[in-house]
Amino acid sequence: MTPETVTGLVLSSANIGETDRRIVMLTREKGKISAFARSAVKPKNPLVSATQAFTFGEFFVYAGRNSYTVTGAEVKNHFPELTKDIEKYYYASYLCEIAAYYTRENLNAENELLLLYQSLKAIENDKIPNELVRYIYEWRMLYIGGEYPEVSRCIHCGVTEGLCGIDARRHGLVCGKCAEEGFIPLKNGTIYTLRYIMSSPLKSLYTFTLKEDILEEFAYITKEYLEKEQHYEFKSLDGIKDL
Repeated sequence: MTPETVTGLVLSSANIGETDRRIVMLTREKGKISAFARSAVKPKNPLVSATQAFTFGEFFVYAGRNSYTVTGAEVKNHFPELTKDIEKYYYASYLCEIAAYYTRENLNAENELLLLYQSLKAIENDKIPNELVRYIYEWRMLYIGGEYPEVSRCIHCGVTEGLCGIDARRHGLVCGKCAEEGFIPLKNGTIYTLRYIMSSPLKSLYTFTLKEDILEEFAYITKEYLEKEQHYEFKSLDGIKDL
């Protein structure tokens, strides 16, 4: 039987017994999959490095009843800087957890994979703060999954001017006339940032920074919105909070 070739990135890796390793990958062709790598813990096995977290490349797999078996890999990128810096490691791990949360098996995940790859590069390259990479990634993942709020017009009356905040319960921006109790007021810079994340090409996604007051507000609205959308405790967030 000829193995299948998938392009993917290792989201997590764990040793099973003394010699084997279980990995979770995000693949372009098959979405999120679990796979076993036999004898991958043995030092001379070429799968030792290929099955580490954050590894990107082409993987040769056989499909089983409940999981896959990895027989080989052609590594394209290991993202070595992510394992040398504890802050980068926790942020990268969190992005991988988000990817695992939003993706499913047997569903094409090309957009999710490209976003994750570019986001890990952004963390590795230090061009913008890791905190901002995190927020951008979270919002863009919502957009890919169709859960992004309406940011082009007021969700009540449809006007495109005079937008002043977001109603997280109704998933969109509101104007001054339609703002109801419980809406969160936003600065123009924050509204522009939300729109930019939704509309910009992937290659331009991590090319900007925010002033301190806008970043603070952006962080707050991200937390408030995601608490209503996600129902899972991400382990890597504990590490980020302790930094």
